[in-house]
Amino acid sequence: MINKKIISAFVFCICFSCFSLAQSNKEIKKHKIKSATVVVTEFVDGKEKTRTDSYHKFDKNANVLEEVEYNKDGTFKKKESHKFNKNEDETELVIYDEKGNVKKKIVTEYNMENDKTLETVYDNSGKMVEKTQHGYNLNGTKSYELTTDDKGKVLKKSIYTYNKNNLKIEKKTVDANGNVTSIKKYSYEF
Repeated sequence: MINKKIISAFVFCICFSCFSLAQSNKEIKKHKIKSATVVVTEFVDGKEKTRTDSYHKFDKNANVLEEVEYNKDGTFKKKESHKFNKNEDETELVIYDEKGNVKKKIVTEYNMENDKTLETVYDNSGKMVEKTQHGYNLNGTKSYELTTDDKGKVLKKSIYTYNKNNLKIEKKTVDANGNVTSIKKYSYEF
């Protein structure tokens, strides 16, 4: 027979888990939540096993500054940290390996209209490995993405096409040799 203390702990973990994962940014801001930790208690063969499932740290605008996830055996699964500008656009994403070392860093720049203009990817040593430039037409809609390596060699290019209502209808991507690698078509029902 499972005692009341164990049942209470289990119910608390489930409620807190649901609370932290189900909260909207609005609720996180309203309650001034700084972080949320999800702890899971499982009962296997009559034995109780408790582990941390995830951790999220928030800024005052409810943006996730740090997120950590763990495997079922309690070992590290994933860690990311995020930075944001005054418009709440993500300006930096850092992905860590299982030992807590930087695996990859992505720095994003924006124009005055808050459109993403440049994404730069750095490896674990801080060396730039890839850049993606984002271009926009006179209507302010994205017209292309151009990805280059650290030497400026084109890796791929995507071109966006729009209809007369300025709705995206196609994204065509080509590789470094100009060969089409994918075409996405968009259709709308009104």
